[in-house]
Amino acid sequence: MNKPYRNFDLPTQHLDNHHYVPERARSRAEIERRHTLPSGTILTEHQRDGLRIAARVMELVEQPEDVAFAGDVIAMSGLNASWYNYAVNAPVMRRRLNLPMFTDEETDWRETKSGLLTKAQQGLAATAALAEVVVATRRENRSSARFQQQLGRQLGNTSLQLACIEVGTVADSYSPFDVQNLAREQSLQMLEQARVFGGQVGSHPSMAQLADPNSDLAVYWRRHAPNGAFEAYEEAIEDYPRTI
Repeated sequence: MNKPYRNFDLPTQHLDNHHYVPERARSRAEIERRHTLPSGTILTEHQRDGLRIAARVMELVEQPEDVAFAGDVIAMSGLNASWYNYAVNAPVMRRRLNLPMFTDEETDWRETKSGLLTKAQQGLAATAALAEVVVATRRENRSSARFQQQLGRQLGNTSLQLACIEVGTVADSYSPFDVQNLAREQSLQMLEQARVFGGQVGSHPSMAQLADPNSDLAVYWRRHAPNGAFEAYEEAIEDYPRTI
């Protein structure tokens, strides 16, 4: 008998060169601040703030269409950010992530949509805290590789939870193997969407873009989000404004 899928492989070959680049500073104070920082610090700051924004958005959205839109965009952004932190230049073909588990055969437990959403919200908040550690080490010009890998792995796992939110609505209807296979298929589809979505918006979606209200992803969100997701993003941006 086949065992249910538990793991998901994040390939080290994933995105092309349409990467997000933070916009240049405008204020004199920010220009001077950036001149004092080691290379790469600004992008890690954007990533941290984007994670805070993503966590706040997923706390605010309530209606199914808002949860679906926000969850999908954040899942794509998170998978790409996971790749940037965890898989780029890795000396292996793939990096291991954990699929969300929907069953426990010993206790007959089944995961629910609301339960998985709560786990994803907690995961985003925890990853945002870890991103602050990455920023601190980068500012001090110390190696942040270990923390970046931890961040990438944790964010990848959380993004798979977001990708599989709707699987929680049907977990009771499938065998343990079939529901985990459904989660795996949903995760593969989301990874493919994350890979090609940049061609639609102009650059690959990432957590860092969520912190930049003028980024390709932020513009896409404002143009296409249902009202609840639009308002949640606007509120989250106000909670975590950027000074540029």
